[in-house]
Amino acid sequence: MKFSKLTALLAAVSIAAMMTSCANDHYTPEGGEITTADVTIAETVTGTEEAADVINEDDVQEEAPEDNVSVLNVIEDREGNEIEIPASINTIVSAAPSVTEILTGLGLGSKIIAADVYSADVEGIDPAICTLDFYNLNIEELAALEPDLVIINGISMTGADDPYASLKDAGANVVYIPTSSSISSVKLDIEFLAAYTGTQDKGAELIADIDAAVADVSAKAAEITEKKSVYFEIGAAPYLYSCGSGTFIDEILDLIGAENIYGDEEGWLSNSEESVIAANPDVILTNVTYDGYDFNEIKTRAGWEGISAVVNGNVYYVDANDTSRASQNIVNGIYDIAEAVYPEIYK
Repeated sequence: MKFSKLTALLAAVSIAAMMTSCANDHYTPEGGEITTADVTIAETVTGTEEAADVINEDDVQEEAPEDNVSVLNVIEDREGNEIEIPASINTIVSAAPSVTEILTGLGLGSKIIAADVYSADVEGIDPAICTLDFYNLNIEELAALEPDLVIINGISMTGADDPYASLKDAGANVVYIPTSSSISSVKLDIEFLAAYTGTQDKGAELIADIDAAVADVSAKAAEITEKKSVYFEIGAAPYLYSCGSGTFIDEILDLIGAENIYGDEEGWLSNSEESVIAANPDVILTNVTYDGYDFNEIKTRAGWEGISAVVNGNVYYVDANDTSRASQNIVNGIYDIAEAVYPEIYK
């Protein structure tokens, strides 16, 4: 069937309109700079001539069938893979508390039908649905829920190595969010999930809050002339654990104008009592929390009585969730840490 010049022009205009209305942010994988661009539109128009040609009434003929035009709305996931955005998302499964926090922050808490056990304390989620153990997941049980979207925290896998292959075969969209270790990567997580779920405006608000907090503490840090040294404990004695560069806790300490005693080391690390004593930090922070634990035991550890932080009473607990989960609630963690280290500035 011949496709007329007028029909070609109308098709071109229609596709342009669809591109405008379906525009979404385009996202880079972790470490990339946040940028925006139109979502990729795949379009196929067969048997057409140039739409810009002069159109005469005599050229008007029967329109081509709709299946001659194919439009695909896609976005890059956090690993740089192109994935299709579903037409609608009504039921969601979250595999990590950081993801659950982002989803509730985007106003999608009511759409979460199942989540991991650690999401039970997330505000805006029904604790009764937080029963999934993603280390020993029953795929058949999860597939029976028929979720529109399953968000996994970790590295995506394909082929025989993909533990979620049967879930995908059942029709669920499985999306992977990498383990984020910086404030910029947290923002990218929010930005991606907001675009994927059609909540870009709310996502922009969450990112703006993070940017405002970073700008605030950075401005205050610029006025600090004598930086305080900090030991941040995330694993209590006798199995001490802390963090070095390449973690968002270290990044926060740097933002507020403090020095991490393990800043020259990298990642999450097992540390010794001797190294803490030798570093003699001005402030000791901990987010260790479990039933029966009292962080004040740090002040009574043998050999620690001479540490400046202990001598001056600068040993503090900061909220574990706000300082360990990669979500917009990191804003609370920034201020928790800033107020503990520099109470004279953050009153």
